[in-house]
Amino acid sequence: MRLARRQAPALLLFSLLTNILLLASTVYMLQIYDRVLSSGSMDTLLWLTLAVIGAIAVYGLLEHARRMMLGHISQWLDDQLSVPVIERAMEARLAGSNLEAGLKDVGDLRSFIAGDGILTFLDAPWTPVFLAFMWFLHPALGMLGVAGAVLLFCCALANDFLTRRKGQEAAAGLRRSQAAVGQFIDGAETLRSLGMSEPALLRWEQNQQSLTHLQSRIFHRTTVIGSLSRSLRLALQVAVLGLGAYFVLRRELTGGSMIAASILLSRALAPIERSIGAWRSLLSARTARRNLISLFDSAATRKAGVTLPRPQGRLKLEGLHYYVPGNSQALLNAISFGVEPGQTCGVIGSSGSGKTTLCRLIVGTMRPSLGHVRLDGAEVWNWPSDELGQHIGYLPQQVELFPGTIAENIARLRDVDSEAVIAAAQLAGIHEMILRLPNGYRTEVGPHGARISRGQRQRIALARALLGDPPLVVLDEPNTGLDGEGEVALFNVLQQLKERGRTVVVVSHQTNLLRTADHVVFLRDGSVAMFGPRDEVLGALAGQPRRIPVPSAIRDKIAANAAANLKAVE
Repeated sequence: MRLARRQAPALLLFSLLTNILLLASTVYMLQIYDRVLSSGSMDTLLWLTLAVIGAIAVYGLLEHARRMMLGHISQWLDDQLSVPVIERAMEARLAGSNLEAGLKDVGDLRSFIAGDGILTFLDAPWTPVFLAFMWFLHPALGMLGVAGAVLLFCCALANDFLTRRKGQEAAAGLRRSQAAVGQFIDGAETLRSLGMSEPALLRWEQNQQSLTHLQSRIFHRTTVIGSLSRSLRLALQVAVLGLGAYFVLRRELTGGSMIAASILLSRALAPIERSIGAWRSLLSARTARRNLISLFDSAATRKAGVTLPRPQGRLKLEGLHYYVPGNSQALLNAISFGVEPGQTCGVIGSSGSGKTTLCRLIVGTMRPSLGHVRLDGAEVWNWPSDELGQHIGYLPQQVELFPGTIAENIARLRDVDSEAVIAAAQLAGIHEMILRLPNGYRTEVGPHGARISRGQRQRIALARALLGDPPLVVLDEPNTGLDGEGEVALFNVLQQLKERGRTVVVVSHQTNLLRTADHVVFLRDGSVAMFGPRDEVLGALAGQPRRIPVPSAIRDKIAANAAANLKAVE
């Protein structure tokens, strides 16, 4: 924004010069009526015409330069704001904020700066210059011009008063309507299978009709005020000509001055009249600016620091608390435990007990309200996310594959390192499955890619989490949607991670998945109800000591596949 502010003096100077050069036609008209016609001098007419043509040419160059500057500023704002806005919006979403700022606000701000709306408001401050020239011709004409400018300015204020709040409501409603359409498209399978399409679209249509009615009211008010202002301006033009003719008859004014006063009034009132039509774009730009400021003020950012060495995977949670913004109830309360390299920690608990929130805090996607999450002694939140991500493997509960190929998704959307991608796929036990796809690792996934099953997406996301053999792996419900073969592969992954000395945190409702766990954390209402060795915690929960059985079929498959998988990974 500092660069944009540095351009403001040049823009104001160019606006001043262009508006002064607009007086060329007025001066030309004045000289033609008062000097050329009375003297009959062809030389005066020729040189006067050439001078005015030169002034108009300079005006065109300055106007072009002014528009080019605004275009470059708008492009610069788009380039500088787009990526940071996406980053801040992601941080705000992870923090549970309800802010609606996004790229649309950047687009609204850019459209206002690059369009004619901002030119209207840049020209408006020079209206007194034209009124001063009218006053110079005759004080009565100047007074009439000032009165007309005040009346049109009152129309502009009335337009702002009558449409500002409704315009903000319409903008917010439009955002919600667009978001609902996206959700309906993404959830088409659920809507169609459960017969929800018709009621969902009916509800959207009702909301859209309310929004359309609101926009129609705003348009009606703006149109009425705009029509009134145009009629008023035409009436003022007639009044200036009539008053000027009166003074000409009284020999207090020349005919050229009368015509010049009419042109000056038109120039003086044009920015004020145009501002009524441009008010909507101004409101959109103002709302966009306010949203972006709120987004940048609210979203927490991470400062770049010293690059730390690759951690060993020693995880420690100290007095961890987390509160949703705007809510005094803690989702997590006084969480403290540690996991050493080579250990696997299982996290269990009922739905809503805080397991997923705990995972997000461990991997650094959310900032603790109180307490610390440390990896090898370093605060996870203070670790730059690009660096931290290289040392963490995370499989979230809601798996998302992004537009691109399978290889690009496993490579975390970076340049594909074939050796590392294949190694991660082999470790996840998905290499053979990928090769059976028509395009193999080049198969497109994401919203518009190949239709692959939920289990396949889960296993691809698992391979993505294992890329680069990270020292800390966090798996949130990793067996969701997996078939028997997928569960066997998941057991093999957990075993191999343990053998490699990796720190693993796994969330599961199925105790069979905790076979490799050394410790288990039992969460209840956001607090640690129990923490200790696996068999002790699970035995206490069951009321008696117990060991976790593994179905014989799975045990046989693990034994048969473990050696082959380890060899393939090596």
